[in-house]
Amino acid sequence: MSEASKPIFVIGGTGRHGGTGAYVARQLLKLGMPVRALVRKRDDRARSLEELGAEVVVGDLHDRRSLIPALDGTFTAYFTYPIAGGIVDAAANFASAARVAGLKRLVVMSMAPATPDSLSHLGRAQWLAEELLERAGLACIHLRVAALFFENLELLHGEDIAGDGVIRNSFPDLAMNWIAGEDAGRLAIAALRFPERFGEKTAVYPTGTEKFTHSEVAGIIGRHLGRSLRHETISAEAWQKRLMELSERDGRINLDMARHISAVGAGMRKPFPANDMFRSVTQEQAMTLEAALKSGYLAFETRTAALSNARGK
Repeated sequence: MSEASKPIFVIGGTGRHGGTGAYVARQLLKLGMPVRALVRKRDDRARSLEELGAEVVVGDLHDRRSLIPALDGTFTAYFTYPIAGGIVDAAANFASAARVAGLKRLVVMSMAPATPDSLSHLGRAQWLAEELLERAGLACIHLRVAALFFENLELLHGEDIAGDGVIRNSFPDLAMNWIAGEDAGRLAIAALRFPERFGEKTAVYPTGTEKFTHSEVAGIIGRHLGRSLRHETISAEAWQKRLMELSERDGRINLDMARHISAVGAGMRKPFPANDMFRSVTQEQAMTLEAALKSGYLAFETRTAALSNARGK
């Protein structure tokens, strides 16, 4: 069987926050490429992937025994892991199973803080996981996306925006790079299909094409909503506490995520310089924040209306 006819193995095909795995799986299928998606269980999201033409296999990154048959017959894979603890164990299981199955190429959705000395415990764990994957002999491209995701504005600050209009976090008001989760998925698709466009480096740092301070982001969203919004920098400890309170109402947020993002924000001193990698490797234009708001990709109006209705009762 030729490389082109072998299915691309996709982890996170039924994922939620950021949704890069789900986007990658669906877009590859639209391009007519064979996809084998790893899922934890056969639920409605898994069945919807099957209806689109994906081969769905049940397995667990923390169970090497389930990964060996799942990977059998694949050549290329996409690896992503939630912003949560456990990635080193998951990578070790995957690396061992990949060697047995004969996997050759791997695209990893990573993060800019993936360094051995990162201020974030998850940044250090991500770096170590990538070391394990490379030691397995895989030809890797680590997409250390050096940008904040638009989706985090909804997830982490939706209640702020719908409430008193103050976006509170531990980031200083420096100009940060921003990117949509779908565009991070487009980077992954380009790495899976055209690895030569990324050059010889194993780890790359795409940034997206927009750079805003959180105050500027508040202004853009505020103008869209017709409200006055602002940003306030708080301590890492205070933001972690706020995020853990939010986690009681939103299961996508966990302690590891709260510790990670609050530490990264508080430690930010010199944001990564913007680059043109997204356009050069995808040959597309990245989504802008304005477009994300106008298209409904970000939908703050729904949360604001729900809160207003609740207050009116």
